[in-house]
Formats: sequence, structure tokens, C-alpha cells
Amino acid sequence: MKKYLLIAAALLTAFAFVSCNKDEEVEKEKEEQGGEQGGGQEVEAASICINEVNGVKGYKGIEIYNPGDKAVDLKDWSIKKNDEVDDADAATKLYWKGIEGCSVPAKGFYVIHASKDDGNLPEKTEGCVATGGLSNKKAVKLELINPEGKTVDTFNRGYDSSAEAPEVSLDELAGSFARETDGAAAWKLMEPTFGATNNGAALVGDGVITGM
Repeated sequence: MKKYLLIAAALLTAFAFVSCNKDEEVEKEKEEQGGEQGGGQEVEAASICINEVNGVKGYKGIEIYNPGDKAVDLKDWSIKKNDEVDDADAATKLYWKGIEGCSVPAKGFYVIHASKDDGNLPEKTEGCVATGGLSNKKAVKLELINPEGKTVDTFNRGYDSSAEAPEVSLDELAGSFARETDGAAAWKLMEPTFGATNNGAALVGDGVITGM
């Protein structure tokens, strides 16, 4: 009888050990997935991107898109234009830098106004104005930089930093340089949709952007 009791105790101990390990594996999987299995997950801030750029009078600005399920705080995010540096201290001369209160909502947009251009862009909010202008007839490179200093997205139309004069003149284009659908890889020349989805926006001409 004692023998059977020892065997039963051993089996119970083994079952408890397996169950414990299984629970640990499930908890670890939940942590890796960002919570309960099948539940919402925190979205990497780096998932935000430059979604639309326009240098035509009345629409001079840049739109940021957040494809994630959580709002992204834009404090200390920045945009660098054309590799510009401040000769005074050789630090990066930022075209725009997010401040306290700047954020882009989940599945939403944040519009940065070029300086001196009110036009047809959404209403200005504190911190949404850049330090300089934009032009659809000049080469331009825009880098979206996260608070850790990493470039997470780049828009480049004809800017070549290795050239003697990288900011060259290009054919002036009339529409917005926009991702064909929000966050997608393909860019088209489209009717401006600042602050709203690009999906379904009308193409300007054949939609081809020269110089990219």
C-alpha cells in the first residue's frame, strides 16, 4: 500500500511541475505579445511615417501618419531637412521638433505647417509649425527622427548629398507627394488630403512624381 501511495505522490508532483512550466510558458508568451493572447498590443512608435508632402503655395506642409492602435506622443520627435547643420555648433539644424502636447492619434494624422504658409492646411496647433519653407520645384530630403535619434522614415525627391549642389531645381509639380494609400510604400502625385486619408484621393495627371 505504501508503495502505491509513493507512486501516486510522485505522479502528482510530476503533474504539478508540468502544469507550472506550462503556466510560465503561457505568461511568457503573453508578455511577448504585449498582454492577453489575442488582445491589443502597444504599437512601436517607429511605425509612424511621413505620409504626404506638398510645397505648392497654400499647401506647404508635411503630414505624419500613425497606422498603429495607440496614439504616439511626438515630443522630441523631429524632422531634418536636406542634411542642414547649424554652423555655430555643428549640431543638426532641425526643420521641426515636437513639443509637449504634440501627438498623432491611432490610425490618424498630424500636419506640420511650413513657415509662412497658412493656406488650405488644417488649423494650426501649438508646435506644429516648421522653421522653414517647402517647394515642389526643388530637390528635398526629409528625415523623420525618433527621440532616440534614429531616422525611421525618409522622403527624398532628387536630393543627392554627394553632389556639389544637391538642392537642385526640378520640374514644378502641382499636387501632393503622397503615399498611394496611407502608410504604403508607393508614392503618387495626388490631390492634397492633409489631415485626412490618402485612400481614394484623385491622381494629379498620371500620378507620376518626377525626380524620385
